[in-house]
Amino acid sequence: MKKRYLTSLLLLGIMPFLTNCATQDDVNSLNYNVRALNKKVEDMKDNTVGQMQQRQASSSGLMDQLQADILQLKSQLDENNHTNRMLQEQNKELELAILNLKEKQAQELSAKLAEQDDKIKRQEDSLASIRQARIDEAERRSKAAAMAAEAAMRKAKEASASQASTYQPSNSHITATSQKKVHTRAASTPQPAAKPEIQAVVAPSSAEPSVTKTATATVDFFSQGQEKYNKGQYDEAYALFEKQIEKEGVKQSTISARYMMGECLFKKGEYDQAIIQYQQIISNFPGNPQAAKALLKQGEAFEQLSDNETAKIIYKKVTASYGSTPEAEIARKRISSL
Repeated sequence: MKKRYLTSLLLLGIMPFLTNCATQDDVNSLNYNVRALNKKVEDMKDNTVGQMQQRQASSSGLMDQLQADILQLKSQLDENNHTNRMLQEQNKELELAILNLKEKQAQELSAKLAEQDDKIKRQEDSLASIRQARIDEAERRSKAAAMAAEAAMRKAKEASASQASTYQPSNSHITATSQKKVHTRAASTPQPAAKPEIQAVVAPSSAEPSVTKTATATVDFFSQGQEKYNKGQYDEAYALFEKQIEKEGVKQSTISARYMMGECLFKKGEYDQAIIQYQQIISNFPGNPQAAKALLKQGEAFEQLSDNETAKIIYKKVTASYGSTPEAEIARKRISSL
């Protein structure tokens, strides 16, 4: 507006000078051009100012929206940071809880293993004492038999000596009747039977062990024990499997017999004793195929004792140590079912 007024005043000021130098047509033309120029200036000002105002208003709205968005994003970032801090604290607490749980489980497992080792040791000591008692009893019976044989021999010798002195003739004037009586008594005296009686007592102590040893060597206790086991006679089967171990020592059949001893105890519900039998195979023959079966049966025995945590540990050991065996596949199924 000020610019337009200044232009008009300028034109009015120079008008007298222009009227003196130009014609009326020139003045009119100049006025027309001035008015046209003013109109263009007004139109340009209106259009430009309006557009600028609109743009400014639009820019102000965009700025306000951007500021609002920035504030919202900042709020979300603050909230996310707070959530992350809380999650980190919870993770630390969970890690600490898991670590404590692992330590507790490791301590419980160590205590259980120590308890099982103690049970196994007590069982082995008990078996050793039983075997020693059997050996002592056999020696005692052998000594008693030898003493009885010596006593019988002494009695026979004493009887023979007393009979010989009793029936000896007193003088040369014995009558035919007395001689006949002496001969009759001598004939009825059991002197010849004394030695066979001594031999009958002594003979079992020398001949019987060889006969028994030969008979024991030819008997298949494992097959007999298997037959008893199939019939459900677990006590008789256990005794036969035990004889198989005593007969053959360390062989595949004795390892199988030891496993079947554990099976007999398992069938009878004596799971603690069964675990001990299985452990002897696992500890002494870890590379034997029966070891995988024994370890799997140990886990099942712990399940029967309602100790599922130990059962899981044993099943995991089966999968780790015998991963390519059928027992490992069974152990995986048992783990998923617990």
